[in-house]
Amino acid sequence: MATTTLDVMFPELAREFGAWGGSFSTTTNVAADTSVISTGLAGFGYFRDDHLIDWYIRFTSGNNDDAIRHISDYDATASAPTITVSGAALSSESGSTTFEIYRFDPNRLLNYLNDGRLSVYPSLHLEVNDRTTTASTGQTRYPRPTSIVPGGVKQVYAEPRVESKTAQNNILGTLDCDFEGALTDWATSNITLTAEAETTGPDNFVVFLGGQSGKMVVGASSVGTALLTVPSGSNYVGQELNLSVWVYCKTASRVSAAIFEDGSSAATSSTHAGSGWERLSVSRIIAQGVSAVTAGISVTNGAAITIWADEAITVAGPSEGPRRISQPVWRWYEEGDNIVIEDPLPTDGQVLVRGLGYLSSVSAGSDTVEVDANQRKLLYKFAKRELYSAEVDILDNDTQLAALRRFTHARNESERLEGYMSPMPLMRSEVA
Repeated sequence: MATTTLDVMFPELAREFGAWGGSFSTTTNVAADTSVISTGLAGFGYFRDDHLIDWYIRFTSGNNDDAIRHISDYDATASAPTITVSGAALSSESGSTTFEIYRFDPNRLLNYLNDGRLSVYPSLHLEVNDRTTTASTGQTRYPRPTSIVPGGVKQVYAEPRVESKTAQNNILGTLDCDFEGALTDWATSNITLTAEAETTGPDNFVVFLGGQSGKMVVGASSVGTALLTVPSGSNYVGQELNLSVWVYCKTASRVSAAIFEDGSSAATSSTHAGSGWERLSVSRIIAQGVSAVTAGISVTNGAAITIWADEAITVAGPSEGPRRISQPVWRWYEEGDNIVIEDPLPTDGQVLVRGLGYLSSVSAGSDTVEVDANQRKLLYKFAKRELYSAEVDILDNDTQLAALRRFTHARNESERLEGYMSPMPLMRSEVA
């Protein structure tokens, strides 16, 4: 999926709005004051005093990265053109930094960009493949993934579970990866690990597969880990490792799958959504010089919680962990915030929900939106529509007609581009 950072989009969006003033580098290190000096300003045409008053500066590197400040004064002295910014002193810099100039507040551009990503839907959208839901016996109603907009579910698939002990090429296969037995292979920190035994009549839901799972209690205000040591970990230097582990948790944003190098520097998965059983996955390319690799579960600091884990699999080489072939589910429908599935699902398998979501919102320069160079143009047109639509609502009669013409022009431009783009079909006959 193509993505573009806000740092790339800001200048393009500013040119679309007629707000771009140029990109520059400081020629004197920024001190802990309100001055910014760059000889490039005069060379760009800013050679008159006060030319840049009431414009804006946005820093794109250094200690002031992403800071946006109003320009209160401009001294165009040829040897040291100096911008003075409003507000508190800037952070001092030890070297040259880069910055951009805008005719009006870039925060306004950002707001209209984030509004435009909503109004451009579904012509531009995020394709979502969500595997956070686990099938349960007797359950027909499942929450629609929050990343998919209402009415945006296009396909549902059942993915049978993968057993860790029989999974091909599981490099943890000789250890307690299935959480059966004494669990002595697991090294824990700030986690109390015990065996959770399976029962029948009723079924013990927190045992995912086999005779038991691992019950993990994490105390309050503690960062917890439960890890297996990868056998001969140094053999995998330069290779990609993919870890997947099933975790039952009802608290969101605390639990991740994790791969550690030499006991530190963890690579972690997206955090658990707090919806019950979920397969967490993370990948990592093992760095040169690493002698030991550990893989397992990491829990962030917070209130005390209890989780359960089962079926940990790590493979070396492939770009993702093993999965079973998805089987399409034909009889389903959306009902409010839920998906009602009328076909039977394999117990404890994953439910793959494919659908459409909004493009990601952005705030920092390094944040990304899921658009390529061609799609960005349409997004900018919709951002302009948002601005001009707001103007029509707030201006008086003398200027409202001009604002309405600007809005109509922006709408026509966006509709012309929009005709070349349409949502992915995602018909139910497709194969995931």
